[in-house]
Amino acid sequence: MKEPFDSCKLPSGSLFFACANHEDRCAAIVDDFGGWSPDRSVLFVYGDVGRSAAAQEVSIRRVLAGKGEVSKISMPERPAIESIGNGGQLLRSVLDDHGARPVVVDASVMTKRHLLMLLRWLDDHGYWENLWVVYSEPEDYEIASKMPLSFGLSSVRQLPGFPTAPNPSRPLHLVLFLGYEGERAFGTYAILQPQRTTVVIPDPPFRPEWQGRTESQNENLLLSLPDEHTVERADAVDPMSSRLLLEQMLGSPSSLGSHESHAVCPLGTKPQALGLYAYVRECVDPPAVIYAGVLRHNPAYYSTGVGKRWLIQRPA
Repeated sequence: MKEPFDSCKLPSGSLFFACANHEDRCAAIVDDFGGWSPDRSVLFVYGDVGRSAAAQEVSIRRVLAGKGEVSKISMPERPAIESIGNGGQLLRSVLDDHGARPVVVDASVMTKRHLLMLLRWLDDHGYWENLWVVYSEPEDYEIASKMPLSFGLSSVRQLPGFPTAPNPSRPLHLVLFLGYEGERAFGTYAILQPQRTTVVIPDPPFRPEWQGRTESQNENLLLSLPDEHTVERADAVDPMSSRLLLEQMLGSPSSLGSHESHAVCPLGTKPQALGLYAYVRECVDPPAVIYAGVLRHNPAYYSTGVGKRWLIQRPA
């Protein structure tokens, strides 16, 4: 689902998860709270991507502190397990104090790795049925050429908290959600060497004028794929679009006994990653969730401004 963000729709008595980094949009949802107030907030702070998050952290903390108690957790991009693990005791304490009340997550600038791990954490603690997720698009990206968002590939491995591994006795079907990081996508494909590949393009993209950007950023991969590969499309903002596409490609969550082994690599948008999680959590035989670690971020290529704001998950 996706619907325009309106703070009046958010539940009272909520625990709010926010994230501060160098991007303008990290404060967009907080700045649009209006009269809504969470009971307590947890602020994840990034500071190792080549640009400082300090100014945004101060701004967001000022707003949140006026609403209620705020806890901070530093979140270096690498390594992921330590990023979540170092704040594990605090998170457990916060959730224990919060009880069975609603949780609201601002997914705008979290890395997809941390977002998926947080979703798993919250789900394991019984919050999926009471989870709200909001998202702010970027207005644009700082683009001088076809430079990617990051350079190189540090590792290709299963995401912590998602233990399923590809079965080596079956042919591998890899589903690659593509974004603006062509080197990571191409490296993942080259390392896993799947027998069948499905690439997923964000379509419609955030902006109509962005049509074709993803294909351009992943030109080397797309030209290298064998004829048997397929290209699918999923809405950049609506998680349900990705969830339904995965069901179409990999089968019903209740299905067992595929002749293929399945792996999914989420390099597309964060709402698409949310759709992936919604699918995987219901699977009796879930696909492996593969994360392609970045070697170095590109500090000259980053999102600017604030685009549309959305509510992309609410309880049924």
